[in-house]
Amino acid sequence: MGLGVNDVPIVGEPIAYGVGFFVLLFVCFSTVLRKYFVTFAHEGGHAFIAALFLKPSITLEIKDNGNGETGWARATWFHNFVNWVVGYATPPLLGLAAAALIAIGNPWAVLLATIVLSIAAIPFSIKGLAFVVPALLVLGVGYALIAASAELQAAIAVGIAWLLLIGGAADNLAIGNGKYDAKFLAGATFIVPAIIWELLWAFVSVFTLIVGGQLLLRPGYAVG
Repeated sequence: MGLGVNDVPIVGEPIAYGVGFFVLLFVCFSTVLRKYFVTFAHEGGHAFIAALFLKPSITLEIKDNGNGETGWARATWFHNFVNWVVGYATPPLLGLAAAALIAIGNPWAVLLATIVLSIAAIPFSIKGLAFVVPALLVLGVGYALIAASAELQAAIAVGIAWLLLIGGAADNLAIGNGKYDAKFLAGATFIVPAIIWELLWAFVSVFTLIVGGQLLLRPGYAVG
């Protein structure tokens, strides 16, 4: 009997470095394509908060240019505040969670979580890409779990972690490009100008990329 994905050595191994380098190139040279997946995580964060607050009429959209939009009905100021804070923080935080699971030897959980969260987003999705992106993740990761080797499964789990960490950082470090969430938060609070919120998300991204990177690349590294 062969090894399972949780038995494949990852942290500090060539698989962690190699996949990370490939994802870095993908993020740098395929800006729109990678945005589909990072935007899906971003909008999924909005949808999760809206569902957590039991808001009706939740819709999730991904546009052709890689931008996204999530709608909900009958929201209070507090719900809107939490929702707009969470959006840009979701991809890097999910990446950090994935890196932590891999570091403790459970990349299988990363693959399973990707499938479950993608399926959960489908009922809220509207228009083509909002269905295509989660469907591709469910089919691709699901097929890998069924038919791929343990090594390939591990590579996919690492790729998901790196894409969320690096892709989330690429979006959040683009400061001053007029993020709608930041404009809303600046208008809804006394914390202005909007760039302050962008700097907050940039800090979250840098922190998660540093910690998540060390979790993936440094054997024995522990947060704190």
